[in-house]
Amino acid sequence: MSGGDRGGPHDGQPIETAGAPFQVADAAVVVLHGRGDSPKQFLRLADEFHHRGVLYLAPEAAGRAWFPGPVDEAATAKEPWLSSAFRLVDRTLDVAADAGVPPERVVFVGFSQGASLAAEYVASHPRRYGGLAVLAGSLFGQDAAETDHDGSLDETPVFLGCGADDPHVATERVRGSAATFRRLGGEVTDRVYDDLGHVINDDEIREVDRLVASVTVTEDDD
Repeated sequence: MSGGDRGGPHDGQPIETAGAPFQVADAAVVVLHGRGDSPKQFLRLADEFHHRGVLYLAPEAAGRAWFPGPVDEAATAKEPWLSSAFRLVDRTLDVAADAGVPPERVVFVGFSQGASLAAEYVASHPRRYGGLAVLAGSLFGQDAAETDHDGSLDETPVFLGCGADDPHVATERVRGSAATFRRLGGEVTDRVYDDLGHVINDDEIREVDRLVASVTVTEDDD
């Protein structure tokens, strides 16, 4: 695996697995937990979008937090945590690759801090992925629509969902992040829900389920 120990806060952290055995996996979901949560706890959510042949991979943040400070700070203010988190995500993708799953069959699902990490990773490493679900999170910086990300996501499906009353992520940040992902060539859906707060609702679960279903191998693919 790539991303050896360089002394960063998340270097060497474990990666929990669930779902399909490595030998039969044909798709993968990278699950990035929120602040104060754990991989095992967040993996329970995967039961809501379980599909045959899908390997679920959940890296664990050191100290149960991916980065310090609010999301409206620049990415540079998140170092060395962000680079270390990126290396852990790299290792997670290596695990998927070792199971024979290419990036175009990998879906990223993150909540809160994990959603912001997923968003930043995909925007910073643009290519065709299986999908990205940003739940109650956003890209970093004062204006999420004005970032220095470039490259192409090659029509990667992207879903962003957040509560209008979310105390941690403002609506304009979700809209701004959606604008950035559209500029990068993603197929973007963004939704803001009334009276949701900082949680995940059934509509968001359905959207994640749709993303995961889109990368699974059907009988016609065999």
